[in-house]
Amino acid sequence: MTWIGVASGSTFALLGAACVLLVLVGVPGIWLMVLGAICTDVFLAPRIGDGGAIFGWIPIGIAAALAVAAEVVEVAAAAEGARRGGATRAGAIGALIGGIGGGILGTIFLLPVVGSLIGAAMGAVAGAVVGELSVGRTLRQSAKPAAGAAAGRLLGTLAKLPLAAGAWLALTIAAFMA
Repeated sequence: MTWIGVASGSTFALLGAACVLLVLVGVPGIWLMVLGAICTDVFLAPRIGDGGAIFGWIPIGIAAALAVAAEVVEVAAAAEGARRGGATRAGAIGALIGGIGGGILGTIFLLPVVGSLIGAAMGAVAGAVVGELSVGRTLRQSAKPAAGAAAGRLLGTLAKLPLAAGAWLALTIAAFMA
């Protein structure tokens, strides 16, 4: 392996790990990794080293499949939590928007990882309550859907994390094997 290969693999390993952590705040980190790998192989790889692919299409395909699975798992968990809580459509949408916003704010104002999870859960609660209130439900009627939405959001994000780590691992191994 050349020094260019080691440098590219190391750089991707660090940036990819950051992308995995971005999943915790609701940012599509897995998709950023996949897009980065595609752009690297299409635009950068032909210009450096021997011109061969750094990742290859099979590892990129594996990472993309894991990204799709992660999205399905996250949406299913959030929907199930909201459903079990009895949320309306407005409450579920509010929980989704609030969860993303809360995850970002939690990262900024609290600890980067734990704060993201706490912020996402608190944001989901606030968003679900606002959504439920907007369709005429009372604050008391909004409590159960809000709790269900928060639990679903939290479990969905936590379930997405190992899939993001798997995509990172597939691409990192491919980068060092190039």
